[in-house]
Amino acid sequence: MELDRTVESIQVGYRVRRDLGDLTELCASIHQLGLLQPITITPDGTLVCGARRLAAVRQLGWGRVKVWITSTVSSRLAEVLAEQHENTARKPLTPTEAAALYTELKRLYAEDAARRQQATQFTADRNPRHQPGSDGGGKLPPPSNPPPDSEATVGKARQQAARAITGRDSSRSLDHVSEVQRLADDPATPKQVREIARRELAGMEADGTVYGHYLTVRAAASTVALGRLADDPAQPEMVRVLAAGELDGLDLGQPPAELVKAAQAAIARATNPSPDDDSEGLRLAAVKHYGLRAFLTTVDEMDGWWRHYDPAEIAAGLSEQQWQRLRDCLDGSVAFIEAIATARTADRSDAGAEDRPPRAATD
Repeated sequence: MELDRTVESIQVGYRVRRDLGDLTELCASIHQLGLLQPITITPDGTLVCGARRLAAVRQLGWGRVKVWITSTVSSRLAEVLAEQHENTARKPLTPTEAAALYTELKRLYAEDAARRQQATQFTADRNPRHQPGSDGGGKLPPPSNPPPDSEATVGKARQQAARAITGRDSSRSLDHVSEVQRLADDPATPKQVREIARRELAGMEADGTVYGHYLTVRAAASTVALGRLADDPAQPEMVRVLAAGELDGLDLGQPPAELVKAAQAAIARATNPSPDDDSEGLRLAAVKHYGLRAFLTTVDEMDGWWRHYDPAEIAAGLSEQQWQRLRDCLDGSVAFIEAIATARTADRSDAGAEDRPPRAATD
């Protein structure tokens, strides 16, 4: 049964929860939207559920309040159980549910702030003499109000929306969930990333955590972006070659946080190579050809070079990318030597054919 009752007539007996915490946000909510959930009392006026709501309406100065009357709580055991059930027998929002609510609240808070700023500006324009701090004196007009900071407004809306849902500024975490949700739902997302995003969303729902799943999706998205850069025919050849080399050298087995950093750094190097970059892509872009004398000088300088190094020491110090460069150097050297051998064989064959006398004609 719902009744209207004076606030002072509601008696608060012994409560397990004694610290009611900060009532500022609850008071603001009740002031703006009213009491969304009535206070519950026994027929004799003893509080059963809603100690914080009762304290908030008292703080707001309310004289009367809507209450629910329950006759099922008739013993001390029932009172304690009622307080316990009110605070524990409810299902919290899942990460995706919280993120969906956050997105909607963020939009509404931002729209509300924009309306209030517009109304304030309109009032100031209509009454310039009443602008705070106006000091136009004489014939000079008062200084104009600076335009509202839209970025600050959005940031405040994010914080308000997050606090309304979780009681703290969890906007970064909720933004992470929203981003993964977007990648999972967007048809333009590469199929591999979309599947991983859907899998990690399910993981968020199952264990209630966010950041680890978010990093896994970001690592996949960054890695796939690097691969698409290497395969994109619209990109300059140098960019494609650099991206392919970066992708080959990327350690996909490292932790997601490190993989995100490595993949993004690789994309930056491929798309914005520095002038002194000695990567394979830049070497291919500006290849110089030298003659026999320079070739023989290089061979003389490399003669027996392997005798001057310890293989174990070099192996321990080489990165995966440096090791790949060494293997590429070996493969290129072997291919070049085989090309020389083929050319020398062809030259000897041609020379032999020229030295042989023509065969005599036969009848």
